[in-house]
Amino acid sequence: MASAKVDPSLLQRAKRSAKRRALSRPPSKSAQLLERLAKAGREEDVKAAWAKCFDLEINTSDDHDLYTEQVLFEFKFQRNFDQPAQRAAVLAQLLYYVRRLKLGGSTKGIPLGFCLADRTTAVLGDIADWRDLYTDAHERYDWDLRPSSPDLLLVAAVQAHARFDSLHVYHLDQAEEAAFLIDRLAQRFTPQVRLDFADKKLITEDNFEDVYAYWNAVFGESVKNGYKSSRYFVADIHEGRSRLIADEGKVFFQVGSEEVRIKRILAQDYEHFWSLYEKLRDPAVVRGIVAKIDRLTENVDRRKQGEFFTPLPFARKAVEYIEREVGRHWWRDDRTRLWDMAAGTGNLQYHLPAEALPSCYLSTLYPEDVEHCGRLLPGATVFQYDYLNDDVGNVFDDEADGPQGPLDFGGERTWKLPQRLRDELSNPALRWIMLINPPFATAQQGGASGANKADVSMTRVRERMHVRDLGETSRELFAQFLFRIRREFAGRTAWLGLFSKLKYVNATNDQRLRDAVFRYGYRRGFIFSSVNFDGTSRTSQFPVGFLLWDLTHDQVLESQSIEVDVFDTKVQKTGSKRLISAHRDGFLSRWIARPDGVARFPPFSSAITIKEAGPDIRDRIGHDFLGSLMCAGNDVQHQNMTALFSDPYASAGGHSITPTVFVRSMVVHAVRRLPKAEWHNDRDQYMKPVVDPLPEAFENDCVVWSLYSNSNNTVAMRDVAYAGQTWQVPNQFFPVLLATLRGWGVSDSEIALQLPGAQDRFVARWLVGRPLSAEAGAVLAAGLAVWRLYFAQLHQLRTARF
Repeated sequence: MASAKVDPSLLQRAKRSAKRRALSRPPSKSAQLLERLAKAGREEDVKAAWAKCFDLEINTSDDHDLYTEQVLFEFKFQRNFDQPAQRAAVLAQLLYYVRRLKLGGSTKGIPLGFCLADRTTAVLGDIADWRDLYTDAHERYDWDLRPSSPDLLLVAAVQAHARFDSLHVYHLDQAEEAAFLIDRLAQRFTPQVRLDFADKKLITEDNFEDVYAYWNAVFGESVKNGYKSSRYFVADIHEGRSRLIADEGKVFFQVGSEEVRIKRILAQDYEHFWSLYEKLRDPAVVRGIVAKIDRLTENVDRRKQGEFFTPLPFARKAVEYIEREVGRHWWRDDRTRLWDMAAGTGNLQYHLPAEALPSCYLSTLYPEDVEHCGRLLPGATVFQYDYLNDDVGNVFDDEADGPQGPLDFGGERTWKLPQRLRDELSNPALRWIMLINPPFATAQQGGASGANKADVSMTRVRERMHVRDLGETSRELFAQFLFRIRREFAGRTAWLGLFSKLKYVNATNDQRLRDAVFRYGYRRGFIFSSVNFDGTSRTSQFPVGFLLWDLTHDQVLESQSIEVDVFDTKVQKTGSKRLISAHRDGFLSRWIARPDGVARFPPFSSAITIKEAGPDIRDRIGHDFLGSLMCAGNDVQHQNMTALFSDPYASAGGHSITPTVFVRSMVVHAVRRLPKAEWHNDRDQYMKPVVDPLPEAFENDCVVWSLYSNSNNTVAMRDVAYAGQTWQVPNQFFPVLLATLRGWGVSDSEIALQLPGAQDRFVARWLVGRPLSAEAGAVLAAGLAVWRLYFAQLHQLRTARF
């Protein structure tokens, strides 16, 4: 049978029609995703591509890359997930977020699955498979770290996990794998997938406030009649104390031993809430929450009175550090007591469990704080007490005489301390924890104003410190607390958990305090920025530390290695830092033998402004004076108080630069100015160099750097009037020789304008023949080019004028 012939024109039309249909068909989801990923130039583009693929709203709260109730995403720009170590590190990072969902205050539920993805690969898995790691019941891993820098032990545990090798890496450049992955993810987002199978969030004493806030926002209106909503909340979180009748929209709450209240609540809302959280079965946890529940009714602002109240998240972290040292549940050891002598509004003890409070003494200066703490922390012994004045004569009763004769303590022989506390202080078998954030007011001298008051530290403890000749440190309330604590707890087993600035560890003014009083063994601690305190400046941040000290052994701080953890504002550990405690003889401020003032010279208050009046006129210079180095203070917070001048700068913290100390002065100027000032090093001390002598190349680099630093304020000035005389101020830091100027064609008259007397200046002569590094040579050459251009323009200006 003959085959039918096909009209070629019809065939061509059919092909064109098929092509048009193919072109009009929208590309697949995987094709669209791959097209967007191919154009991605950063991690945010990768995130946007995946969100667009599934029409997801980007939710990055709680630091999540992309959160949905079904899948938690973690994105990278380009990470080789085929490498097990890379895959394990990113998964470990994601487990940090899952742990926070499980135990933290977020109201988000724990998704069923996770997806790790970058531009070319992806990994899909179930979160519940990793429950043993992110719950970490034995606290094997450091969860204080930032998720982006996970604990290496956790990373290793992820890689060794039984589920790790079964994780499939999808390669998105392979069409079938990309399509299969998209399909699997799409199934996760279908309405049929229920969250009942997801891991549930825990309610604990640490996070119950946030859980209650969420519960009350949803159900508070429904239970408002009758008891306080917090009472219904307590019943609801306890397994067996509430029951839902879904088809009637009713919830039965057992609010008393036999009393049941019925409230109408939307079953859908109720079921959703309890699909996220796990009800409590442990009566001890319930009792702890019940004991704390009344704290929710306290005015939150009441806890924040004062300019330096301790932020609650860091107070909680301090309690954790104490437990790591003294022992978990230390309050269950009947030998252990805690005393906060400056309790204020009770922030430091806020996160202690209720069962710890009977072991706690809280004393505070103001009666209103006593009343507040009594309500906030029932069970603790709370009393009004002035630790720097009350009972001081009894505590120091073996030091009756001062340098000027008998000290008058008012004949005090009665006690204000509660009898129970006195008895327990006399019991050598007890262990003591002092958890304290002492006040930092100081009695300043020299007309200081503001919060510092001349009489604020005139206490009876200060009088005792004068007996010991402790100098200006006795003006600080903080130091006075430490002084009495040393006497009160001498010979006892005790730890001191101290929130404070770090000056007592390393500041030169606190040397006597370290030598005579603060001689304890460091155990552990952390620092965080002052910006976390209400009312403090964001522009002048400094480190605040919580350091835990063992008072049992007498140890000088200078002999110890003091390493602290560093936390950011989210209470995430960003690293560690070593605090250097050294004797003042090791400070950089003592490296230069300061020349004596032997002559008068006009003092400046800036580079070119004469200071003729004021309470602090310093107009003396050393022999062979070249200029002065302003170097106030010895820590990084005074970095901006470092500069070079051509006069005796009229302020404390400076000295004359002479040929003898020239090089060291330039080194000090450079090394004080060069470090990048950040909050965590704000109180770091500048130390003497450990190498002596310093390498010549380093010294020369410091000289050249100083010449062109913006803190070089040296100038030349003519006919300066001061103290009835007329002075000439040469700039001994001018770096160009006269011969060089003449070689540039600069006339003697033009030279005389800049260098009266037509003499080579000190620095120009000093630089001759000095070996310079390539970098220093380049800086010097560039500087000479600037000077040459300056004189050329000066010549043009004078020529045009005349």
